Amino acid sequence: MNLVDQLVQSLAQPHSPGSVLEVRAGGERLWLGVEQSEPLAVSFTQLGYESPKLASAKVEQLRSIANDLVQRVTYLLEPLTLVEIDHDSAVVQLRSATPERDAESRAYYEILVKRSGVTLERYRKEPGAMRSAISATVTREVLKRLAADFVASVG
Repeated sequence: MNLVDQLVQSLAQPHSPGSVLEVRAGGERLWLGVEQSEPLAVSFTQLGYESPKLASAKVEQLRSIANDLVQRVTYLLEPLTLVEIDHDSAVVQLRSATPERDAESRAYYEILVKRSGVTLERYRKEPGAMRSAISATVTREVLKRLAADFVASVG
């Protein structure tokens, strides 16, 4: 059973808010910060994937992975776009191209691709305030697809 299937299968067990599900194999690690798990949907704080393949990656390799994720992850309500490449820290940042907006704030997804791995988080930003991490809620099918796309993009 691959990492993605192991992670999805582990969601069948009860979890308390704030728990972290983690699966490992062959030096790779896939994890999910679970807030709530329902039969059809999952609310989470972070989805992440680590692989030894990234440990010595050059910035252009990280950028290539980020571009691949932009092409693959087209099923979120907010499409992703490349925002910044930090050559000194070897980090590529993706964010929602069109954040969700309401009268008081905007919310967006952020994916970081770096040598330590790929992570997805969701943030809310209110005018004049620092951004704050919030839970993302997706169907189990979308979660599985996200995890599989992280693994596939790293190769």
